[in-house]
Amino acid sequence: MRRAGGAVRVADLAARAGRSHRYLAARFREQIGTTPKIAARVLRYERAARLLTRGDMAPAQVAVMCGYADQPHLTREFTLFAGVTPAAARRFAD
Repeated sequence: MRRAGGAVRVADLAARAGRSHRYLAARFREQIGTTPKIAARVLRYERAARLLTRGDMAPAQVAVMCGYADQPHLTREFTLFAGVTPAAARRFAD
């Protein structure tokens, strides 16, 4: 999950582990403290934040690269986690 920057499907993780989605989620929550889906969202956000603050990629490119459906999806998730839009975060990084 970390290697993919969070851009993985939980169902794929469960299948790869040879476990059910429910079993994986329960063990994941027990060990990590959150669900696999939320952990993946946080990892995707962290990767997107790193790429956006470098300033050499447009938000739409970052969205595609990090596995978001589109730029508005990236903006919604980014604002949820960071409390600011990607554009504002980029300005703060300069």
